Amino acid sequence: MGLAIEKIACRNFRSYKQFELDGIGGLTLIVGPNAVGKTNLLEGIQLVTACSSFRSSTPSHLVRAGQGAGMFSAEICGDGRCLDVELRVSRETREYFVNGKKKRPRDIRGTLPSVLFSPEDLELVKGSQSFKRAQVDQMGAQLSANYHAVRKDYEKILRQKNRYLKESVSPLFLQSINEVVATVGSQLYRLRCEMIAALSPYLKECYREISGGRESVELVYIPSWLRKSFDLDRIPSVEALGRTAAQERLVSAMEKDAHREHERRMSLYGPQLDLVEFYLDGLNAQQFASQGQQRSLVLAFKMAQVALIAERLGQNPVLLLDDVMSELDEMRRDALLSLISGKVQTFVTATNAEKVSPALSALARVVEIGGE
Repeated sequence: MGLAIEKIACRNFRSYKQFELDGIGGLTLIVGPNAVGKTNLLEGIQLVTACSSFRSSTPSHLVRAGQGAGMFSAEICGDGRCLDVELRVSRETREYFVNGKKKRPRDIRGTLPSVLFSPEDLELVKGSQSFKRAQVDQMGAQLSANYHAVRKDYEKILRQKNRYLKESVSPLFLQSINEVVATVGSQLYRLRCEMIAALSPYLKECYREISGGRESVELVYIPSWLRKSFDLDRIPSVEALGRTAAQERLVSAMEKDAHREHERRMSLYGPQLDLVEFYLDGLNAQQFASQGQQRSLVLAFKMAQVALIAERLGQNPVLLLDDVMSELDEMRRDALLSLISGKVQTFVTATNAEKVSPALSALARVVEIGGE
């Protein structure tokens, strides 16, 4: 299994005054009523593995009400080493420490990655494009420190450009900004293209296993300059461009529509507007797939993430399942169970152990959570 979490602890974190769980094995089932803090534990694990949260990233939200600071830590051991990864949060800051030494998040990402599957993820196929892009970016950040840095750089320059558009700066000045937007934007575009290309074979294989090979699946990435070029109901033919070509296309699109960007006072091209679309047998899954097919796609997407991370890093990620087992039918629960079975360290939350697969419950260590 490589590295795995053996202990977690927290103090004044979210709803918890104090919590500790040690002797953690391959499968942990956290059971308790709604609103007692089960999801808070998964968030803490995600923060000390992926160094990100599926919730608000505001530090003050992580601190227990009425307290000035809090912490969440995980003891991660395997391969002859043991790491104590600790997140310390105050009302203003988040700081990471490994074995007592302060570290940057980029120094921690990729050590023991994690993949989260929550009820909100079941909206992935028919959800917003920003949500889909974030799913790709979160995975990319765990696989590559450069990916995270490029995305942050692009977000910064995009904010600057949008601020300048609101200030009605001169066209010449804006042209120089567009050059920077295109330079960094083309980098992020290429990283996403490469990430989706790497993920796609795993997605196809996982979906084939879940569906019994009844449909073919494609994951398509469509850059902003082609958003209006296709009928998205049917699978488009999109050629992935190299970085230089993508940079040229971005500059050209921004120059062509400069007047519209001035009128709307916002950037109309770039990775923040690229599309991520799922297709089944050539038809857009958002429009034409049944609810069951959409759920199979989401499950296959998560399973593919696990497989890609394991292949790229030589380390299985931690799988965090936040109250999703009751949302899946028996066939999809069995497919997920085949992924878990002794191969991937997994934490599962549920309101009732009986709502979880009996086979899963039999394998798990059950931890009951009451009020904190």
